[in-house]
Amino acid sequence: MMIDDVKPFGGLLTSYARPQRADRISPDRRMRDDVLRANRRTAYSAFAWVMAFLVWHVVWYATGLGFPSASDQHGVERVVIQVFSLVVVLMVIVGALLPLALAQPWGRRVPRWVLLSAAWTGAVLLAARGVSGVGDDLVRVTGILPRGFTGLTTAQTLGTSQPSFWCLFASGATDVLFAVGGLVFALAAIAYRRVTPASPGRGATGR
Repeated sequence: MMIDDVKPFGGLLTSYARPQRADRISPDRRMRDDVLRANRRTAYSAFAWVMAFLVWHVVWYATGLGFPSASDQHGVERVVIQVFSLVVVLMVIVGALLPLALAQPWGRRVPRWVLLSAAWTGAVLLAARGVSGVGDDLVRVTGILPRGFTGLTTAQTLGTSQPSFWCLFASGATDVLFAVGGLVFALAAIAYRRVTPASPGRGATGR
């Protein structure tokens, strides 16, 4: 038998050997890989939401929709808006870094409980803002509570007594966006919680 005649059989044996090696992967290893993939998938989904949130704010400005400005207020109201604006900026920065910390190796340097606490805090705040906003929109539109949950008129909440269709749509879409943000951060927190802590010396999350 010539050497060339042997090669096809060698390749055939090799092709059968590969799936056998894959089959020897333990169920625990497969489960761990699935958990890590879910962690990365949900974390990057949360990061994508933050980017969409920033883009949506650009759309607001580009289409002429405004936000409460401290320059238009005086006294305590001006201070409140300034503090609120600062808090929002800090939340956006933390919100952009947090999902990456949940998914990437450098996040192991941060204590696990800190990341989980931050993720759940973000989820609760976003969900509360989104759900309350959607609920407020619904009771106003249906006429159940013409002044909504806050008791404010449409002119007080939107800055005009006759808002355009785009203004109403953008306001409602923003509320939905917040609610979605609460969901994706909650999923990211749940997925990260499932990641089994590694043994000493191998990192905080075992990734």
